Amino acid sequence: MVDESKKIKGILPALVTPFLEGGDGVDVDAVEKLVEFHLETGVHGFYLCGSTGEGVHCSVSERKTMVEAVFSSMEKFGRKLPVIVMVTAHSVKDSISLAQHAEEQGAHAISTIVPIDNPNNLEVAVEFWKQIGESVQIPLYVYWIAHTADKTATASSFLQAMATVPNFKGLKFTDTNFYMFEQLVTLSKGTLNCFTGPDEMMGAGLFMGSDGAIGSTYNVHPKLAVRIYDEFQAGNVKTAMKLQVAMNKNIEILIRRCDCASKGTNIIAGLKCIYKRKYGIDVHLPKPASALQFTEEDEDALMNEMEKEGCIFE
Repeated sequence: MVDESKKIKGILPALVTPFLEGGDGVDVDAVEKLVEFHLETGVHGFYLCGSTGEGVHCSVSERKTMVEAVFSSMEKFGRKLPVIVMVTAHSVKDSISLAQHAEEQGAHAISTIVPIDNPNNLEVAVEFWKQIGESVQIPLYVYWIAHTADKTATASSFLQAMATVPNFKGLKFTDTNFYMFEQLVTLSKGTLNCFTGPDEMMGAGLFMGSDGAIGSTYNVHPKLAVRIYDEFQAGNVKTAMKLQVAMNKNIEILIRRCDCASKGTNIIAGLKCIYKRKYGIDVHLPKPASALQFTEEDEDALMNEMEKEGCIFE
């Protein structure tokens, strides 16, 4: 059984990574502004260099710089929230280097997706995760993504296979199969720190036993996400549901305006637009390999529709 006091609970934005003009290198000044902004919103931690953070499209150096900038910013503002760092890279060597760097910086945990070049194979993934898990002493959280998960795995077979992975202590579940999620929570008997990934189903995840949520859109409506979490924890399920519907209005517009049907990570363009247009934080454009590049007209269209529809952010 995991000590409940050591579990992260609540809302963790999967932070965008601000790049320098041109897309190469991390804008550490913008990272500082992001961290300052979120420390004032009541979020409970940060998830770095995942899909929203464009980790697999960044160099090892850029990913380490992002992690260092977040920790130095928290130190500057006198608050340290738990941080989970996604470390999977294109080689085992780089993945281990990123994992050990995250541990050195003070991360609460590392997170890993399946091998980039060999998805949908639990046996291969477990061997990969073993190498990363044994390279550090901090917890390893598997980042379960629906389209890369082994479709033959059950909750029971997954947990049985993961029993051989050193330091496996948690899960970020980005899948809409919440029956599978509930089974993972139930069968693990409190031994895992479990988060859901689909922002549009955050409330449903809490109902199914999640410890909280890690997501992309919490970048831009963090206070609203925290309100949903707090209302649910207080037993105010109907209020939480109403707030989820309000948050889903934002998400629907982002999904449509960013053409997420073509590519899920296109949402990063919209998130970065909102940071700039609503909050005055310029985090620049995403890398072309990650997401579409919003024009000024695209930004106008997104922000005008959100205003017209009366979207709320807190």
